Amino acid sequence: MPTSASKNLRNIWYVACAASVLKKGEMLEKEIDGEKICLGRDANGKVFALRNQCPHRGIPLTYGRFDGCEIECCYHGWRFGTDGQCAKIPTISPKKPVDISKIRAPYYVLKEIHGLVLIYLPKNMRKSEPVDDSFFPHFPMAENQQFDLVTTEKMDCGLDHSVIGLIDPAHVPFVHQSWFFRKKGNLKPKEKAFAPSHLGFTMVRHAPSKNSAAYKLLKKEQTTEISFQLPGIRIEHIIVGEQVLISMTTLTPINDDFTELNHFVYTDLTWVKRLKPIFYRFGKAFIRQDVGVFQKLKEGLKNNPPLMLMGDPDMQAKWYNALRTRYEKCQEEGIPFENPIKPQTLYWQT
Repeated sequence: MPTSASKNLRNIWYVACAASVLKKGEMLEKEIDGEKICLGRDANGKVFALRNQCPHRGIPLTYGRFDGCEIECCYHGWRFGTDGQCAKIPTISPKKPVDISKIRAPYYVLKEIHGLVLIYLPKNMRKSEPVDDSFFPHFPMAENQQFDLVTTEKMDCGLDHSVIGLIDPAHVPFVHQSWFFRKKGNLKPKEKAFAPSHLGFTMVRHAPSKNSAAYKLLKKEQTTEISFQLPGIRIEHIIVGEQVLISMTTLTPINDDFTELNHFVYTDLTWVKRLKPIFYRFGKAFIRQDVGVFQKLKEGLKNNPPLMLMGDPDMQAKWYNALRTRYEKCQEEGIPFENPIKPQTLYWQT
């Protein structure tokens, strides 16, 4: 695969899927940033990812058989290990052997952590470069803690507009008009301090908004910290007494026109775990409101109109653009990434 023509960030980690989606001995196809990828889990429980295309004649590998160790192409029976290395070409005669050691289906580097599978998307699949772990996301959890309560939705928008929507505070009272959240007639002035953080910025820890019914359900004294990391991860870390609730939304480009949104939750609040099906429905309803407005936004973006970013409510969108620009510049020049965000207090009404 040649150098990617994608406009999205490369040489960086994206959330591929929830770990629970990949079962032992099974494969599935996912399109990530325009690339068809074969994801699977071998008989030992290790996840893998290959370009979903047999190097021989191009048929998707996911149509083949997987015995938990090797993938057999459904067309001519070529076999590949989960590292992409060709293991056998059954139609080659022993009288005229060929060297199959140089035949490989391109593979992707994966990491499985906290119930997530993350994939490293390189700029150039042909150029063997070390994976830069400094761009791996930071999660505010112990290594053995796992996200659950997964909600997945397809957004009718490219990654950039999806990210700006994710971190936009101004749309909340107009799009998410629900009894369990807040209403547009209940706008309150907000003053939030921000600071630079790993691959992004953080709304520093503070008491949650008093005009949100969702926080009131938690009863005890709370504080919350909300962070954003490139390429598209928003984490809200709520402390409730001595316990925590972590709500994380991730965005992964499907292609230039669509983005996958995944919402994950971790908590050690026992009563929240017991009511998980109810919270799942609330969360899905909340996310579907975003999906609905993005379907409408897609109509308006068809003719690529000039867009305005206005004042403090849109400052996080400006920061995202600045982070993206700086990241690309550092990649092009081969220099370490330096966060361009400076500490600042923002003011808006929601």
